[in-house]
Amino acid sequence: MKTVALKGAATLKARTECKNRFNGSAPVLPIEDSHDHDHHDDNLDLDFNKYRSMLASGSELHVETPDGDFRVRWISIILNNQSKVVLRMRKLNLFRTKKESIVLDIHAELYRDPAQGAQETDTCYIIVLSTNEGTIKLDMGDDYDRYKTWATAINHMLALSSNSYNKYELQFYKN
Repeated sequence: MKTVALKGAATLKARTECKNRFNGSAPVLPIEDSHDHDHHDDNLDLDFNKYRSMLASGSELHVETPDGDFRVRWISIILNNQSKVVLRMRKLNLFRTKKESIVLDIHAELYRDPAQGAQETDTCYIIVLSTNEGTIKLDMGDDYDRYKTWATAINHMLALSSNSYNKYELQFYKN
């Protein structure tokens, strides 16, 4: 088990576009100012159900756990029956074992390697989730569209969970 965690950490550390987050440098923020708003932001709002079901299905991501370990895990996020946003983390080789935590807040971190210049391809997007189990970081790599899809869907789920919707309105968004 330790070799898998060490292998995942070595993989993350080897990524040149993300070196800054391992040597303690501060992230470059805000992300929205670093991109033109010509991306498909409006389409994400219109396709919330599509992206919500993508997050419910899950994806293989590099994750920094609350104890500081870097691992590759299958991550899914849902809006449950109690209107809570639930993060499910599962080992890749086990189907039944999963760890669940309640997402309380989200913010993003953006890292750039100053040695590489300010090219968009040298950017690393991290989604930072505050949960009841601690802080969990989801590494989106240099994929802005993947980052934007996950961040927008999670933000929308958190907004739905914190608002006082009646039962009928919430059923529209449930799995």
